Amino acid sequence: MRFNENWLRALVDTTLDTARLGDLLTMAGLEVEECNPVAPAFSGVVIAQVLSVEKHPDADKLKLCRVDAGDPAPLQIVCGAPNVAAGMKVPCARVGARLPGGLKIKAARVRGVESFGMLCSARELGLSEDHSGLLALPDDAPVGSDIRDHLELDDHVLLLKLTPNRADCLSVAGIAREVAALTGAALHLPTAAEPAATHGRQRDIVLDAPEACPRFCGQVISGVKADAPVPRWMRQRIERAGLRCINAVVDITNYVMLELGQPLHAYDDTKLSGAMHARYARGGETLELLNGQLLALDGDALVIADEARVLGLAGIMGGEGSGVVDATTDVFLEAAFFAPEAIAGKARSFGFASDASHLSLIHISEPTRRTPISYAVFCL
Repeated sequence: MRFNENWLRALVDTTLDTARLGDLLTMAGLEVEECNPVAPAFSGVVIAQVLSVEKHPDADKLKLCRVDAGDPAPLQIVCGAPNVAAGMKVPCARVGARLPGGLKIKAARVRGVESFGMLCSARELGLSEDHSGLLALPDDAPVGSDIRDHLELDDHVLLLKLTPNRADCLSVAGIAREVAALTGAALHLPTAAEPAATHGRQRDIVLDAPEACPRFCGQVISGVKADAPVPRWMRQRIERAGLRCINAVVDITNYVMLELGQPLHAYDDTKLSGAMHARYARGGETLELLNGQLLALDGDALVIADEARVLGLAGIMGGEGSGVVDATTDVFLEAAFFAPEAIAGKARSFGFASDASHLSLIHISEPTRRTPISYAVFCL
């Protein structure tokens, strides 16, 4: 289980520092295998806005920039980044700043022109290997604010090595409950009211194999903007958990899975035909997964299907043909319980693994599926 420390602290009011928190979890049986800072040490870097960009008088590849870094007067900074442009907000290392590796920023003359600071790429701040240009910040980033505070860089990513009997800790909420139980700290678990219906559209659900899938919940959601970006704080939590952000719908289902421990799957509702079925595959059926793998299904593969075709491997991975894309506006959201013995070993037999298959296999009881759906709808 990988998650960032700030996310955990948002759910439980522990006063333990990072080292003591890691020791507490390890001694409670939740071994902290890794604990790494999300960014290396640096200081003196603030959010700045580029006011103007002119060609350097004596260098074709350099630009002369006027920069508002929150000081009484704009700074003059020479910059060679290809993407520097007037109006953009970027990290600015003021004179006196210390960057990763010990580099100290000083006032300098660059090809005969004075420069008072440095505009930074992600690699220069140790945030990634991207050195193609300056790190562009959102338009609402507050000029003059410390970049470490704005991007929550004083944070750590923890990797827990969990034993199979601790399925309750395969979520940030589960780990927060454990910390609260161990320390007596206040717990703040996410809540969401049952969403009120605003349309009458429904899609029938049929349990053809109730012993393998005894509970299957779904909801049709209309008017979704799948291509909308998720908030920066949500993106940070998802990415620091080791997942890639794709679009708003997929990102929110991943977020709910990470926070509550319940896998969700979103379908483009306009691509579905008739009722949704939880059944075993029929002879000759095939499925192209979201990872591009084409499977020939046998009769002991538990699948999700509509009236026309197989849509996904139950509890493991969805199919390519029914997934959400940026143009999707209507979504069918699924949350289900699958009997572990019905899907055990299936992902491995097809040569891959997924977070959903891990979570589905180790559920020790059948919880309600409505809360994760309500929470996802709330996020959407």
